[in-house]
Parts: sequence; structure tokens; C-alpha cells
Amino acid sequence: MKTISLMSLGLILGAGLALSGCVSAPLGGAKQSQFSGRIAPGKKTKITSASLVKQDCTFAGFPYTGVVKPPAHGKVDIEHGPVVAKFSKDSTAYLCTGKTVQGNNIFYTPNPGFAGTDQFTIRLTGLHTDGTVQDGTFIVHVGK
Repeated sequence: MKTISLMSLGLILGAGLALSGCVSAPLGGAKQSQFSGRIAPGKKTKITSASLVKQDCTFAGFPYTGVVKPPAHGKVDIEHGPVVAKFSKDSTAYLCTGKTVQGNNIFYTPNPGFAGTDQFTIRLTGLHTDGTVQDGTFIVHVGK
């Protein structure tokens, strides 16, 4: 069965945390995305997730997920675990939206006592059968 890849960049920040995103033009061959949102000080917060699934929406492996530019005022953790897929209606993977599969969950934890803006970039590869590389820059505003 042909494997297609799926990535959920639906940002999940609980307790009323709002996010907004915008996509910029490709740079250096990687698709570039930028996301921003508010998070509470001192709390480990799930920022996004990514997964690979087969056409029948079952697990196909973990996509490469790496930190390209680390945050200056916190840390990023990448953990394997369940993720809920989200895809646009024009995506061939839309039928997998809402399904839970194994994937990579990406968390940000600000340094103790830090309040302000921090930024980091994550690279996801192997997400598409055409070899697409996705870089996501996350701008987090830490504070109440």
C-alpha cells in the first residue's frame, strides 16, 4: 500500500491560549511556516504535533523532527505519543482528520522566571512522498 504522509500543525495550547499562523514563501527549498501564541510562565506546553500515516490512516512511522534553531529562553522537547490529525479540506489526507495515530508531540517549556518573547524553529522531513521539508518558526509570548 502506498504511504502518504500527514502532519498536524494545528497548534494546541490549552486553557484559552490562542494561536495564529501565517505561511511565508519557500526559502532554501523548505516550506516555511510561522506560528505565534501565548503560553503560561513555567509550564510545559504542547505546541504542535506531526505524524506519518498510510492511506488507511494507520501509523506509518515517525517523521524526522529536529530543532533547527533552539529557543533562547526555554527548551523544546519532542516526544512520541498519540496525536490527532488535522488536514485542510483540499488535502488528500483530509479523510484522516480527527483520527488518533502515533506521532511526534512538540513541547516548549520556558526557563524558570522567564517572561517575554522567545522563538525557535523546528524542521520536519519525510512528511510528503515528494520529499518536502517543512520548517516551522514558533514565536511564543510567555506571560499571563
